[in-house]
Amino acid sequence: MKFISVAIKDFKELIRDRRGLFMILLFPMFFMIIFGIVYGNMGQTNETYNLAVVNLDEGAKMPLTNEEVNFGDNLTEIFRDSEYEDSDVKLFNVINTSESSANKLIQLKEADAMIVIPKNFSQTIVDEMEDSIAAQTTGTTSSNNNDTLKLIISGDSSSMGFGVSQVVLIKIIGEYHDNLVANIQSQTSGSSAEPLKLFEGDVGSVSGTESFSQFDFLAPGMMLFAILLLATTVAASLTREVEKGTLARLRISKMRSFDMLFGALIPWSIVAAIQVLILLTVALIMGFNWQGGLNSIVLAMFIGVIGGIGSIALGMIIASFAKNDTQAFNLGIMVVVPTSFVVGAFFQLPQVVIGEIMGRSFQIYDILPWTHILNALKSVLIYGNGLSAITYDLAWSAVLTAIIFVIGMGLFSRFRLSVEN
Repeated sequence: MKFISVAIKDFKELIRDRRGLFMILLFPMFFMIIFGIVYGNMGQTNETYNLAVVNLDEGAKMPLTNEEVNFGDNLTEIFRDSEYEDSDVKLFNVINTSESSANKLIQLKEADAMIVIPKNFSQTIVDEMEDSIAAQTTGTTSSNNNDTLKLIISGDSSSMGFGVSQVVLIKIIGEYHDNLVANIQSQTSGSSAEPLKLFEGDVGSVSGTESFSQFDFLAPGMMLFAILLLATTVAASLTREVEKGTLARLRISKMRSFDMLFGALIPWSIVAAIQVLILLTVALIMGFNWQGGLNSIVLAMFIGVIGGIGSIALGMIIASFAKNDTQAFNLGIMVVVPTSFVVGAFFQLPQVVIGEIMGRSFQIYDILPWTHILNALKSVLIYGNGLSAITYDLAWSAVLTAIIFVIGMGLFSRFRLSVEN
């Protein structure tokens, strides 16, 4: 039976190509691990979310007693004291701040959500109390106006933390509203007041992104994924050059590894810039909204070049361990796809803060330059920030990219160029 001979032959080839077999078996494992980290404990673990509260409430005086009250402060305390059921873990870590600072916290991912309590919050509730008391005294129906106050909840629509936070906040606000209404109606049980609607939680957008769609928030991540994919092409190209002996002939001319690899960096960097420009053009055709005008586009291209250099360096590392261009391409996909998930290209992973640097939380994902590249792209395209706002991320991405380039150059020179000599 000849098919058995063929099967034995192919099985031996699979075992012989250990790197290829490694990629086939372990590539799905990376996806399982990443999605397990993100979704495995969803709804089971009690995670505390960072909430920026902008309390503009000016307070008011209670009818009859003339007591000073501030229902905005009361609601903020409820946010602070709210806990998970059957647990002493707090739902929110409340940060009292201004609206501009809250917007900045959202942009820096230091807050999962922000809520703005309007300045007439207490006065609106007190006015309704006075109307209800007057109605009880005169035996008439209280004048319940149709202008319902909005407590605006906003955040990064691509963040899972914001998705959870907004649901919890609306629930807490609804319960607080119902308790206040019940209290008012218990004091005016003799009136025939209609059901009261004093205020409600409403999901809004960070300033300047009101017209943005989900695509607009995800577009920078897709651009980063495309920049990362450059590593697979570079890895395959370098491996192909090694196979053809081109690099060996260059080495015979006593050209240094640095000159050879740094020279290859220049055209690939230009490709990275063109790639970002093409992606932005396609995104605009698809209806992409951004802030900052032409300045943001230019900055995005500059950021993309830095990210592209990092991808080129990653391609060198991949090419150091690949035998041929096909293996290099497959290994590149195996490395690039999980990396894109880790840096948050498609969705934000749970926060894993390992320290604080220059007043900013430093997470485990921040050791990769593409995390900072994505932060910078979002900052300039989504929020319209300028160069000064992304200096921190640009500095980190440049330093980490340089480190990866040195590692890539060293590994490629040792494992591929030295062999060719």
